[in-house]
Amino acid sequence: MKNIMARKREFDKDAVLEKAMLVFWEQGYEGTSIRTLKEAMGISSSSLYETFGDKRSIFLAALARFCKLEHDQAAQMAQEVTSATQFIETLFASAETVLPTRSTYGSMAFNTMVEFGMRDKDVTELLFAHYLDIAGIISDILAKGQKAGTITAQEDPTDLAYLILSSIQGFITINGMKPDFADIHAFKQVVIRLLNS
Repeated sequence: MKNIMARKREFDKDAVLEKAMLVFWEQGYEGTSIRTLKEAMGISSSSLYETFGDKRSIFLAALARFCKLEHDQAAQMAQEVTSATQFIETLFASAETVLPTRSTYGSMAFNTMVEFGMRDKDVTELLFAHYLDIAGIISDILAKGQKAGTITAQEDPTDLAYLILSSIQGFITINGMKPDFADIHAFKQVVIRLLNS
């Protein structure tokens, strides 16, 4: 009996969670069933509930994983760029490519915000913390640019970060509805002009 209780999990929890994340990312919370999750994750019902809990618990864990992916991507880009303007251009260019194979689904974080609104406190808190986290990365880069004299110092870098992040969300929305929209790049162009003013 002790040997059975001590038996190690026969699957990689992170790998299985990523499979769940991809399902929620594509289908949304309401559009995803436990059966679909179980099939995608490739584990038994007992393992699913014992390891992750119910559907909502799996979703929160998957959403947190996606937010970490977005954070890590933004942080990596911040390390690689040579200027604040280049960073903002890169953010717009990669707004939907946290995982390139899922770029047509947009941002899972943004999609969740649209689907849930404010009806789930835990989801709202997770998404708002994520928003502030990404805004903080942007703000730090902008502050460095202001100190170097390469972008405008007339506005607070945190205020600019909020504006840029909201513009990127608008960009994702329009691009999702109409990818061939002729003025889609106006979002980025106006922000860049503002930074260079």
